[in-house]
Amino acid sequence: MAESETPLTPRGRLWFGLTFVAFGIMPMLATFDVGLLGPEDINGPAWLGLATGGAFVAAGLAVIAGSERPMFNSILVILAVGGLATVGNWIAFGVGERVCGGSILFWKSDMSGLGCRIPFGMGALITNAVLVLMVVIELQKALGGPPRLARLRRWAENMMLLTLAPILLPLVLFLIGRVGLEAVKERLETGEWPRNESFIARMKAKKAQDEKSE
Repeated sequence: MAESETPLTPRGRLWFGLTFVAFGIMPMLATFDVGLLGPEDINGPAWLGLATGGAFVAAGLAVIAGSERPMFNSILVILAVGGLATVGNWIAFGVGERVCGGSILFWKSDMSGLGCRIPFGMGALITNAVLVLMVVIELQKALGGPPRLARLRRWAENMMLLTLAPILLPLVLFLIGRVGLEAVKERLETGEWPRNESFIARMKAKKAQDEKSE
């Protein structure tokens, strides 16, 4: 196994997981106005501190649990994703005004209203779909695996693809357009359309082999 693929030792998992737990405990305590942070630092309803902090705590405990406890680990991961989904759904669909800020390199922007809700809404829908799929997969395992809940799992997978469509479709169109432009460029420069010679060679070899076998 390559060095970069070496799994964390139990001690490494413990320290790594405890770091997540420590970061999660602070906003959870802020919900009850305990510790360095208070409810006014949550920038929303107090329960958001529990949801956000709980996601970090669950993720940290999942790291500590490791793959040796697959069911417990899966439940913790589901709780972590559920916490993130809760926060995203509140920002996207909850009542009240929304003001978001972001930055890319040296460019900063403040958005409000739909400009804030739409990107978080897309993220929330994706997270919701992932959460549903994870729950269905674990239920399927608990019931003995396929074909149990196979139809429900396909539905969950399709829902996840549907939520990813606004991201995947522009990416696919961009890649198709890029390949098309490169093909046109080669046509203009050489007078011939590009050919996948390795693919053509494999097809010819396969055809020759099929003819020999006949």
